[in-house]
This record gives sequence, structure tokens and C-alpha cells, in this order.
Amino acid sequence: MAEFNYVACNNCGMDDASIVAVQRDFRYVKCRGCGLVYMNPRPDAGTLQDLYAAYHQRNGKDGSSWEVLMKENFRTVAQLLTNRFPSGGRLLDIGCGYGHFLEIMERKGWNVKGIDPSEHTVSYARKKGLNAVRTTVDEEPLPEETFHAVTMFYVLEHLLDPLAALKKIYLSLIPGGLAVIRVPHTTPLVRLLSILHIHNDLYDAPFHLYDFSPRTIRGLLARAGFSSNEVTPGEPTSPPLTAERIVSVLSGSSAKFLYKLSGGLLLLPGTSKTIYAFKQEKGAKGL
Repeated sequence: MAEFNYVACNNCGMDDASIVAVQRDFRYVKCRGCGLVYMNPRPDAGTLQDLYAAYHQRNGKDGSSWEVLMKENFRTVAQLLTNRFPSGGRLLDIGCGYGHFLEIMERKGWNVKGIDPSEHTVSYARKKGLNAVRTTVDEEPLPEETFHAVTMFYVLEHLLDPLAALKKIYLSLIPGGLAVIRVPHTTPLVRLLSILHIHNDLYDAPFHLYDFSPRTIRGLLARAGFSSNEVTPGEPTSPPLTAERIVSVLSGSSAKFLYKLSGGLLLLPGTSKTIYAFKQEKGAKGL
């Protein structure tokens, strides 16, 4: 039987929020203190674990469709990591799925490890000879100052405690290391469609427990210890359905154009963001 828990804001700890939307009977609220949007109440950890058993196979998706979906994001991030660490390094990919990003980085000479709660995807990755473990960031012990880079592509919004995960990731990075995080920013679109009286399930309930704006993700990263961060539009995804792909490419390309045109000042609301969070090197005064 599903259990539901009421929680306070994960970012600032305040227990005072207003309703943003109700989707599939799940209630999304916005913290009156810092603006973080989150599901409240939400399923407990056991219920969520059961829900994720078939998450990657929803709507007929398989390993190939997930690879196409994230291809451009993976390519861009792989190039950035290669430029930052020309000699390679140790990479942890949290929520590694079928292991596509692990495979890319291993080919580039990196020592890679992936973790994911799905037995289905981890088995797929292992069959390709990749170092993948069925576990979660909460359960996996991460040794301090070990990884040059930690990546999370569309993972943070699924976690029960994003702030605790980011603190753990921060400690696991070497000084000068980099966390790369891709998250949705759905709330502006949900509100617009609500005004137009258009039904939508954009929060993807019950899987998305949080929705992050540039302000709230920066707040979480600062509380986790990161010295600086860069929030960018990143690359648009490429969904398998034609209509979804057109919307994704148009909105994502527009976001990139406006970001570049404004010198990095304008982030289009309602589009996913890629964040580069830096751990300060020892002895450095700033980045």
C-alpha cells in the first residue's frame, strides 16, 4: 500500500507553500520563502522504488530511444569535460540508465562508474562491459575527493533529498572538480497552460518530485558548498515522437539563441537547464 509523506522545503527548510498545480492527483506547491517547487505530499521511498521498476520502458522506449533523446547533451558535456581535463580522470554518472554516457567517456580514456536504481538498465550497461551498479546516490558510499567529474542528467528532480545528494557529490569531487546537472524547469509552462485552460501533465507525476528554476538550483548548490556555478540552456533533447521533438528543438534552440545574444544573462523560462557547478581548488580564493 502506497504511503505518502508531507515535507518542508528542501532548499530553505520553510514549511509554508502555495499550490501551483494538481496533476494526476499529485499536488505541486511553491515555497513562499525561496520559490522551490515540489510535490507535497509525496510517495515514500518504497513506493517510488516500485514505480521506477519499469520507468525506462515507458511509452515503448528502449536503450536506442534513450540514446537518441540525450545524444546532443552527452556530446556537448563530453567535449566540455575533455577540454577541462585533457588527461582524463574519474567520472561518476548518477542515474546512468543504459550507460550511453559512460560508454562515450570510457572511449575517451576516462575511468568511469555509473549507478542507477533500475536493474533493467544496469544489466544492459553491464552486458556492454561497463562499470554500472544497481543502487542510488543515497545508498552508495562515495569516497571523498575521488572524482574529477560527477554527472546527473535528469536525476535531481527525482530525488527525495536533492540537497543531501549535492552535499555528498561535493565531498566526492576532487578540488577543482566539476558537477554537471541537467534539470527541467517546467513551472512557467504549467502556469501558462493553466491560464489558457489547457490540461497538461508536464510535471510527469509521480516521478518528478521537484522543479528547479535558476534561482532555486543556485541556492541548493551554494548550500551544498559549490564555489561557483554556470546555469545554461544546454542542448535540446530529441524525443522519439515527432511533435515532441519539434517542440523540444524549437524551444531549446530559442533558449540557446537568447542566452548567447544576451551574453549569458537571459535564460528562457520553461526550458530545461544544464548546470556546471565547480568545487574550488585548495588555496584558491575564487573561480
